[in-house]
Amino acid sequence: MSLFEYFIIYVVIWWILFFISLPLGVRKSENLLPGQDSGAPEKTYLWKKFIIVSILTLIFTYIVSLVLQNYM
Repeated sequence: MSLFEYFIIYVVIWWILFFISLPLGVRKSENLLPGQDSGAPEKTYLWKKFIIVSILTLIFTYIVSLVLQNYM
């Protein structure tokens, strides 16, 4: 497999895992200000999720590449 194919696999897996991780650990704000959406989170922890998802994606990309190499 070429480097481009590994990159495409990484990007697809990263987006899937990132969208799965977005609602995890989100708490609604207790103190609502006028005009604030009631579903708006206090903290989203996006940097933490970005780093964790990137590391997990490396692992999953490696596993997927091994499976694809064995079956192709």
